[in-house]
Amino acid sequence: MSAQPVAAVPSANLFDAVFAKVIGPESMDMTYEEYEAYLQQLRALLPQGDRKREVQFRSVYCTSEYWKDPKQGLAYADEAQRRAQAAGDLASQGRAQFCRIGYVQELEGAGRAIGEAERMVSLLEDSAESQLLGEALIQRGSLLSQQGEQAKALLDFQRARASFRAAGIDHEVDTLMLWIAITYRRIGDWAQAERYFTRSVERMQDKQDWDRVITDLVQLGYLYDESGKPERAKASFARAIEVATAHKEPLSAANAWLGLASAQVSLGEHDAALASLAQAGAIFGAEERHGSDDMLLLLTGQALAGKGQHQKALANYAQALPLIEKDGNQRYLALLHQARAASHEALGNATQALADYKRYAALQASLHGKMRLEQSRLLEYEYEIRKREFENHRLRAEASSRKSQLQALERIRRWQTLALLLGVLLVAVLAALALRQRKRTRRLRTLAMTDPLTGVASRRAIEKIAERALADATQLQTPVSVLLLDLDHFKTINDRYGHAAGDEVLRATTQAWQAQLRGRDRLGRIGGEEFAVVCMDTNREQALAIAGRLLAATRSLELPGIDPALHVRTSIGVAQASPGDTREALFARADAALYRAKHQGRDRVED
Repeated sequence: MSAQPVAAVPSANLFDAVFAKVIGPESMDMTYEEYEAYLQQLRALLPQGDRKREVQFRSVYCTSEYWKDPKQGLAYADEAQRRAQAAGDLASQGRAQFCRIGYVQELEGAGRAIGEAERMVSLLEDSAESQLLGEALIQRGSLLSQQGEQAKALLDFQRARASFRAAGIDHEVDTLMLWIAITYRRIGDWAQAERYFTRSVERMQDKQDWDRVITDLVQLGYLYDESGKPERAKASFARAIEVATAHKEPLSAANAWLGLASAQVSLGEHDAALASLAQAGAIFGAEERHGSDDMLLLLTGQALAGKGQHQKALANYAQALPLIEKDGNQRYLALLHQARAASHEALGNATQALADYKRYAALQASLHGKMRLEQSRLLEYEYEIRKREFENHRLRAEASSRKSQLQALERIRRWQTLALLLGVLLVAVLAALALRQRKRTRRLRTLAMTDPLTGVASRRAIEKIAERALADATQLQTPVSVLLLDLDHFKTINDRYGHAAGDEVLRATTQAWQAQLRGRDRLGRIGGEEFAVVCMDTNREQALAIAGRLLAATRSLELPGIDPALHVRTSIGVAQASPGDTREALFARADAALYRAKHQGRDRVED
């Protein structure tokens, strides 16, 4: 797909052919080098005085690497947008707005850039430009992710995927998948993000897209650093530097040097960190790029503080603070106040240290609260997305069925009247019999696989679900966990209020639990007041979080129809599958954890 050299002779036909590649589905899989080469071809092919094609050219050339000064790039993008608007060219307006987003982010921070992205999405939302709308949604989602709005970002990414499908792009777009993985990394789902980045490195090496190889390695480095594995982070950043140097990607190398310095600070290698930062700073300076100045200053301060040079560290923090505040990244702001508090404390500045520690504590509390909120929103969005996917699948199936019926009827119309009547009668009889049989089969299957009282999976069904989950986990090398739940003192409820009330408690409790579970979690009743939840693609920590939500939902349950003073409680045992586990072994460990929960006072979670 490489851009081939063309004669530098203006040509409307050749311009149109190259422009179609630059804006079409093919562009979504181009490397940066290929895309830039096509832009230079367009510049050579643009016919002089052709206003329509000049509008088109300007709308894409504003993305060129030629614009090293973001102020000049922004001015060019503004002029491109003005001309597109005057020409009534909506697509070119959208592409020029895409350029504005990047330059505004570099000059004024991600917070201001989100507003620009909102305008691009609004401009294209009701247009026929599906691919361009998908690109706008990726841009807005990436900015939301940087600002900590991970659930909203993932919703934009899902909408972008649907837009690309509408544009005829029938494969996953690598840029979109990269941002989905980055967002999972930021939300703390490191296992899922690591799987993507590791596979992407291999795939991009095969494509020889070295810029993306470096990007994936840098993302892996940050993932390892954030998850407490600085040695692995250091190795990943070092490999990224090696690839960037070999393939002459200076800016990518600078970003990798910056990441390496972060890992070295985590490891206490402060002299090495300062050397890495000097490398990064030299490249950014030579390339006239200042978007990473805030992190250069913050990391330099941390490295100097590690060497005991706290006055110099504070000077760096003072320069970094307004840059980080402008960008609006609360996580980096918390890191700065934590580091500055430590330096003030080391210098005996108790008042300043306390003020920074308070600010750090407030930011951390806000970040943790936001993370919990984002995880909750993510669960809600995942449910809504799956619900919409199911509805779309149903509508497609109905449309396909209607199409088949119309085709059959068209053939039947050619028959003689008597044959037509007999055929219609036969089809009707067969359809009625098939429908009757299908309903009966479905009813019997539902009765066998569903608990008739609570509507959740039966014991037989949940055991089969667990066995399939273990088989999938072994094949895909993903985690799977099981929760066993037992209502505390349920016999007392039955004895005091009667079995009808006990049945109502079971129904209300399972409904409250279902509301807290994700779409891929399955709840089943395995006997009496004992239940099981099979959590696919879920490790021990995630399973404990789910168990905590179920425990809280049980405690919040109110049953005024039985007794306003009635409090329902449950004990929960959690177990993550080990390699080679059978369903019986996994359930046995969860049951042992449940026994400990009961033995240690009930109304608690044990693993």
